[in-house]
Amino acid sequence: MALDAGLIILDRDGVLNATLPNPNEPRPDSPLRVEAVHVFPWVPSVLRGLTDAGYRLAIATNQPAFAKGKVSLEELQRVHARVLEEISREGAIVGSSHICLHRAEDGCECRKPKPGLLLDALARHDGHAPERAWMVGDRATDVLAGVAAGMSTALLGDASGRELEELSRSAVRPSFCGADLRDFSGFLLGRSDASTQDI
Repeated sequence: MALDAGLIILDRDGVLNATLPNPNEPRPDSPLRVEAVHVFPWVPSVLRGLTDAGYRLAIATNQPAFAKGKVSLEELQRVHARVLEEISREGAIVGSSHICLHRAEDGCECRKPKPGLLLDALARHDGHAPERAWMVGDRATDVLAGVAAGMSTALLGDASGRELEELSRSAVRPSFCGADLRDFSGFLLGRSDASTQDI
């Protein structure tokens, strides 16, 4: 097994766990209570496979619900802890979590599409070189953050067409597109059964 195959930085909601419809938001929302956390069933085994292959894993996620007054900070922390517990239950090792608590209008340097969270993750993982790192997400903001940090990028999910359209306005395309983490893992590990699209 390779000791260090590279760093994979994962968006959380929509990649590791399901999002929830919210009529008050333009897009589905993050889970705001522990009991609302639903990790996709394939995620623990996929992340274990990437860990076994020598990849380091980190999470970078925008979580503005506390700043918006929708949930307490304590509950937000409990939700994230539950996600970590569920995705690690088959032995995957997630080395760090990087969470932006700000709203878009706060103008912080950490909220994706700015690269602050990703740069923090690179520094945390022994100053990992960005050219050996991936940012994996389900939104244009994830890809833009990855590109700004000098990383390869993967765009996953059913809404990838809409997100690609948004990226086209910035003349940016992800390094890889797929349905979910199974596709991305298959692409990285060279599995012949992976239904992937490298663009």
